[in-house]
Amino acid sequence: MSQDQQKAAIEELRTQVSRMLDGLDQEMPIAATVAFSVNKAKESIFARNNEVLALATLKLPGCNVYGYHERRQVEGEPIRDNPDYLIYENWETVRQFRKQWESEHLKKFQFSVGELIVGPPDLRWYFGWSSARTSGRVSKTGQQKCWDTSGAPVECVWTGQDGEIRAGASWPTQRFTDNGNGTVKDNLTGLLWLKEADWFGEVTWDQALTYARNLAAGSAGLSDGSKAGDWRLPNIKELFSLIDYGSGDPIIPHDHPFTNVRSAIYWTGTTLAAAPTLAWMMTLGIGPTVFDLKLNANRMWPVREGEKLRVPQTGQKKCWDSKGNVIDCAGTGQDGERQAGAAWPDPRFRDNGDGTVTDNLTQLIWLKNANPFGFRTWQQALDDCNNMASGSNGLSDASESGEWRLPNIKEIESLVDYDRFAPCLPDGGQNFTGVRPSSYWTSTSVAAAPSEAMFIILGVGPAIFESKEHAFFVWPVRNRRPT
Repeated sequence: MSQDQQKAAIEELRTQVSRMLDGLDQEMPIAATVAFSVNKAKESIFARNNEVLALATLKLPGCNVYGYHERRQVEGEPIRDNPDYLIYENWETVRQFRKQWESEHLKKFQFSVGELIVGPPDLRWYFGWSSARTSGRVSKTGQQKCWDTSGAPVECVWTGQDGEIRAGASWPTQRFTDNGNGTVKDNLTGLLWLKEADWFGEVTWDQALTYARNLAAGSAGLSDGSKAGDWRLPNIKELFSLIDYGSGDPIIPHDHPFTNVRSAIYWTGTTLAAAPTLAWMMTLGIGPTVFDLKLNANRMWPVREGEKLRVPQTGQKKCWDSKGNVIDCAGTGQDGERQAGAAWPDPRFRDNGDGTVTDNLTQLIWLKNANPFGFRTWQQALDDCNNMASGSNGLSDASESGEWRLPNIKEIESLVDYDRFAPCLPDGGQNFTGVRPSSYWTSTSVAAAPSEAMFIILGVGPAIFESKEHAFFVWPVRNRRPT
């Protein structure tokens, strides 16, 4: 087949696929496979082009999976003259896949592949699955813009900032559903929240626990048939799941249907294990997760489970009273009693033997050395992570420059075990080396004050913000590489 014929065949295929996509529900998940028989003499070029395509595709919003494999030879099967390869991909929505289908990097691959394969490719379509419905996967932060160290807006391309990478599970197009019965469903996490976000006013932590577990239909605008014991104070990860780091005042998605959300401090049911007279709370004005004395008065926002556990557990298994004494958890409504959320896998981490460690809960891959660069400013941290590759920092994983990144705030928070401290990591961080119970940068800027960025203290776990000129530790992360 001549080059002109190959080009015409690809154009016809693209036209057919575009018509097919036009007829689909644009918000449904979609998956596809493409099988190729590759010219043996040009296999290395095909693999290299596929790697470039994979790296570009995995950066696109809505891409859950993109990978390629060579088909294994089955015992007794005749030896093939040319190797077969399979590309497979899964997308949150047809709408998001179309951006890939119309992208220049995909067109470049499609129009180059004709010279590398033997015969036409076999393209097939399937119903996909939504990672937003998969327990444990870290969701996007909501940040879509980028700023330099001074807080001036910049183009995101090649910055490695959260606003460029936008790593994590995509939010559903309709983030919330008002159920018309005093409850609101978060379609990302499946949690059911009280629609009225300030029904109880300011209360102590003990009061908040009591009011939440006694809440039932007939009060607080509820007509959902709930009974006492169904509702509870959210744990720190559940309240954290509401935060939109592209927003502010209050720092939750702007299209929410809640009433009376305050840019104020809200209690969680999670105690600070290192100092149990304190409990975790979230400031909904700008987004830090910090803690306060349980005797002080803050606001509360009750929650109850939805149809599936999607937010991971916090790790907390003990309960304490307001004086910091360990108590029996039964009937307290504390995080240590409820242990709400998706259970962690066992083992939580897997050492890959190549300088990396896989988190089996989130599927993120972390550098085994949790302190490869020492103290770095925010921009230095971004640059160091973006430039890291196999052959440096104990890596033998075949990773290339551009695969590693500075984690966003939700990615690094996903490591926190709220039952531990110094460091606050599962198993005390024994799967890693060089862990510092100190401050680590994230790639997430503070949208309301963009000369500052979020960081986390891995001594006890608070997510706070600081000037980008400050120096903190750095812990690179990457996605799983297509194999």
